[in-house]
Amino acid sequence: MPPKKMNAPSGSKVKDDKTFGMKNKNKSSKVQKEVQRIQQGAAMAGKSPAALAKEKERDLRAKEKLNEEKRAKEEAELLKPVQSQKVPFGVDPKTILCAFFKAGHCEKATKCKFSHNLDVERKVEKKNLYADTREEQEADTMETWDEEKLKDVVLSKHGNTRTTTDIVCKHFIEAIESNKFGWFWECPSGGEKCQYRHALPPGFVLKAQRKAEADAAKANIISLEEFLEVERHKLGSNLTPVTPKSFAKWKKTRMDKKQAEDEAMQKAKNTQNAAGKNVGMSGRDLFSYNPEWFDEEDDGNASDDWDLDQYRKQVDIEDAAAEDAAADGVADLALSEEAENEGAGAENEGAGAENEGAENEGGENEGREERGAADQEGAD
Repeated sequence: MPPKKMNAPSGSKVKDDKTFGMKNKNKSSKVQKEVQRIQQGAAMAGKSPAALAKEKERDLRAKEKLNEEKRAKEEAELLKPVQSQKVPFGVDPKTILCAFFKAGHCEKATKCKFSHNLDVERKVEKKNLYADTREEQEADTMETWDEEKLKDVVLSKHGNTRTTTDIVCKHFIEAIESNKFGWFWECPSGGEKCQYRHALPPGFVLKAQRKAEADAAKANIISLEEFLEVERHKLGSNLTPVTPKSFAKWKKTRMDKKQAEDEAMQKAKNTQNAAGKNVGMSGRDLFSYNPEWFDEEDDGNASDDWDLDQYRKQVDIEDAAAEDAAADGVADLALSEEAENEGAGAENEGAGAENEGAENEGGENEGREERGAADQEGAD
């Protein structure tokens, strides 16, 4: 039997990690420097100085090339900014020259959707001598235009260049709003000599577009009945139906709860007021707590106001009252003196009458005595 072939040793051996077991590899800077030195020594092991020099030179060239490309790209961005191109609808991108290729730094090469042929711009479509473009312009009305098309038509007229104001011409706006603007529209204010601008203001929206947006917004609004119906369907099935009895019970419970809360709140306010803590009370609470405070304040404010005319009127009234009182006092004094005189005369008259009565009584007594004596004599 032939001898068995020995397995050839593999060319790739597992490299020993000479930094295995070192502590603080990722923490200490000194240890990291030592690890780098060991790794560089392991990488250069078994290589000749010539191979190491070639490898170093190759790395240096790659680094210089990368830096050069980076610097060229930065210069292109600073000096020649290129705007991204937009392709109109229905136009082949290969018929448009790539702006980045024209600037000299297109990175897509053959994958670019635009053309990298400089002769594309030189190819100009010849004018058709057998067709009148004005007929096409007459058929091309504003009803079929969008906002971009309207801007292009406005800019293509090249009129109204002497304007020095930012005010937009009202005839221009009316023509656009009423869909009368077109290729052959002329401004009633002098055509191209109009002093106002014939350009769309920024953010201008056509009336038809605004109406369509408003109609779409109205279409998205649902009525109250539909909203309630949708919300009703969202409810579950395990619910208690509302009856007059259950509603009355719920309402009574709710009112009782509200009344209890109001009473508790009022009690807390009264306790706070009794403790002299009126800070944080509203004007309504203060007025309901003691309305007399506000009455006194109003009186005090009224007494603080002083008016000279009112003071003079008050002095005149007081003087007139004093004069009336003095006149009344004099009259009362005269009346009292007359009354006293009349009283004295009445007393004198009364005294005379009493004397006359006494004399009359004495005469009557004497007459009685004389009649009594005569009667006795007749009896004897």
